[in-house]
Amino acid sequence: MKHHQFSHTHIEHHKDGSHTVHHVHESGDGKMDVKGAVSDHDGLMDHMMDHTSAPNEGEGSDEKNEALEEKMAPGLHDKIASMQGA
Repeated sequence: MKHHQFSHTHIEHHKDGSHTVHHVHESGDGKMDVKGAVSDHDGLMDHMMDHTSAPNEGEGSDEKNEALEEKMAPGLHDKIASMQGA
């Protein structure tokens, strides 16, 4: 089961060991694409896992199992959902 809304990913490998990662959103309009630079292979793998894998149980939650993002930016999840047309 697909846990993300990207249709494909482009990875540019640079001579210094860094990478540019571009996740293309399935909408195809480019507005929801994610593009980022990572300094090494570990960063590349972290970026891939963060954007294309389902989170592990409890990941992104504090010790009370409350979402960390919502504490840092109240209303963030509602805003993202409205941007995605949910």
